[in-house]
This record gives sequence, C-alpha cells and structure tokens, in this order.
Amino acid sequence: MATSAVFFTNGAVLAIWATNIPGMRQALRLSDSELGVVLSAFAAGTMLMMCLAGALVTRIGSRKALVLGGVLVSAVLPFCGLAGSAWALAAAVFALGIANSILDVAMNTHGSLVEARRGRPLMSSFHAVFSIGGLAGASAVASLLSSKLGLMHCLALSAVMTAVVTLIASFWLADLRPYVDVGGDCRPVSKPKSFAWPNRTLLCIAGLTFLALFIERTVIDWSSLYLTDVSHTSASIAAFAFGAFSFAMAIGRLAGDVLIRKFGPNIVVTFSGGVGALGIALTVLFPVPLASIAGFILVGVGLSNMTPLLYSQASKAYPGAPGLGLAMNGTLGYTGFLLAPPVIGYLAESYGLKLSMIIPFVAFVLLMGSHLRKVRLQRLKAAPLRADLPFATARRS
Repeated sequence: MATSAVFFTNGAVLAIWATNIPGMRQALRLSDSELGVVLSAFAAGTMLMMCLAGALVTRIGSRKALVLGGVLVSAVLPFCGLAGSAWALAAAVFALGIANSILDVAMNTHGSLVEARRGRPLMSSFHAVFSIGGLAGASAVASLLSSKLGLMHCLALSAVMTAVVTLIASFWLADLRPYVDVGGDCRPVSKPKSFAWPNRTLLCIAGLTFLALFIERTVIDWSSLYLTDVSHTSASIAAFAFGAFSFAMAIGRLAGDVLIRKFGPNIVVTFSGGVGALGIALTVLFPVPLASIAGFILVGVGLSNMTPLLYSQASKAYPGAPGLGLAMNGTLGYTGFLLAPPVIGYLAESYGLKLSMIIPFVAFVLLMGSHLRKVRLQRLKAAPLRADLPFATARRS
C-alpha cells in the first residue's frame, strides 16, 4: 500500500504539472518554439539522470532513493510557477526531469522487489494506480482552476502533497534488497554492482519498450487531432476519446496482474499486441467518430500492460541489481517517447495523419510477434503426449 501510494502521487503530480503547461505558457507569453524548448528540457533531464539514478538506487537502496526523489520533486516543482522567463522555466523543468527520474527508477525498483518478495505479478497494479493518480491530478486541477485558484496554488499544493505522502509512506517502505540464487539458495546481495554494459536480454527488452512508448506518445499527441481532422468530430468528443483511452489503460492495468498469473506474460504480451493492432486498424479503416473512439479504447487496452511487463522483465536483466536494468531500459526505451512527435509529425505533414498511423500499427505487430514463438514453445511444453501419434517424443522435443 505504501508503494502504491507513491505511484499514485507521482501520477497525480505529473498530471498536475502537465495540465498547468497552458498556464505557464500564458503567464510568460511563450511562443511555440520557446514552449518546445521548455518541454524538451524535461525529457533531457530525465534521460541525463536515468542511468545515474540506476547507480544511485543500487548504491543506497530503493527506499532511500525513493524518499530522496520525492523530496526533490516537491522542492523543485514550485520553481516552475516562479520562473520569470522562458530560460528560467526551462531550467526549472530540467531540474524537475532530473528529480522525477530518481523517483521513477526508485519506485519501479522498489515495486519490482515487492513483486519478487510476494512471488506474484504486481507491477501492472502499481502502474494502474499511477494512471488513476493521473486522472485524479487532472481532475484536481480542473477543480482548483474553477475555484479561481491560480497556477502557483496548484503547483504549491502538489509539492506539499508529494512531500507529505513520500515522508509518511517511508515509514512503511521496507529496506528491501535484491536476492540472487546461489546453488539453489537465495541470498541477499551484499555489494551490488553500480554499473554494467547492456546485455543482449536488456537490449531486446529496451527495444520492445521503445515500441510501446512510441505508440503511447503517438496516441497522447495525435489522438485528439485524429478525431477532429480525420474523423471530423468536435473537440469535446475528441477530448472524450482521449479520456476513454486513459480509462481503458487504467482498467487494463488493474486486471493485468490477474491475467498474467492465469495465462503468463508471453500470452498477455501477444494478446495485447493483437488487440492494439486491431484498434489502430479500426481507426484507419473506418475513420468515423464511433469507430475511432472504439479503436483508441482497444489501443488503451493493448498498451495497458506492455510497459509494466517490460519494466518487470528489465528488473531481472541483471541479477542482484534491478535498478540498473530499469534505468538502462528507461534510458533506451524513452527515446521512443522523444522520437514519436517529430516522426509522426513529419509523416502526417508529408502523407497525412491517417497513413502515419501505420507506424504504430507496425509497432504493435512487432510487439505481438516478439512473443509468438515463446507462446508456441509454452504450449508445446504444456501439451500432453498422445500415444496414437508416432514419434511423439521427438515431436514434442
């Protein structure tokens, strides 16, 4: 519950910050190019600190790093409202990206350790709570702004909430350490390594994370525009479509752990990729409002458990150092979040937004295909031998 509280708070804080971007732009009268620099500063700070955050979490432990990240986020957040120029705001947002990367790696590392101790999937539930926190944060901003409270009030209250929840949760967060299997005996790691080169397993996981985050950023940035320009609907219905996408992701993640326990991660990834590809196909083949909304709901269901599953797998890439795996996976996979806007923007300008949706469709197909062979092998191992079939043993092997 303490770990879930931190996930919820981080989702709410990021939503509160994101929904106040128009207020920051209006207060400083930023142009589109200046706003682009400000927003890219967050991603730059995140990517710069991600690998260092992994080493920090490995060195001092996920609990201490989590508390440090939460306190830093709460300390930096008000400066986004106090900035008096575009460059000052960019510097504050850059610092926020650094602080949030520490919190992100620490809470996902702690979640993976809790998952390992419980011996059952939990990461999807943690990410579901993060999504619910995002919905709550956006709703809180709407309520605060409707009550005539300004930008600074929203950010200050968010900073206080982050600090209070982090410090209270720290009393219930155990100082968990990773375990390794030594001759069939699980032992805690005494001196975990703080650096390692990406291995083949991690590179494969990071490649799939890249695809999942590329799709997610595409939907975040372009779904509303797709509804208005391609499906020819109103802005209010387009906003409803994005809300339906976010709600579908939250519901899918709430059910994710149960599905993973019942069917296994390979089948869940394969099925999710197929559902997401079907959703993109529906929006492209039938560009009408109802079909497009249904398509983006299916995309939300397909995406919901991709990132939690891949994060859980990345935490196991380096035995005894889950923070390293998560940090490297985040660094490499996060490039998909950065590349999606310019790539889809260029394709939309050159060939139209409808045809540019082929890219996330292909990404879903690749995600589905990445685990198809594992699903087949899993079924072969589970299938009973039939005595009426000759060479049954050879076929099964």
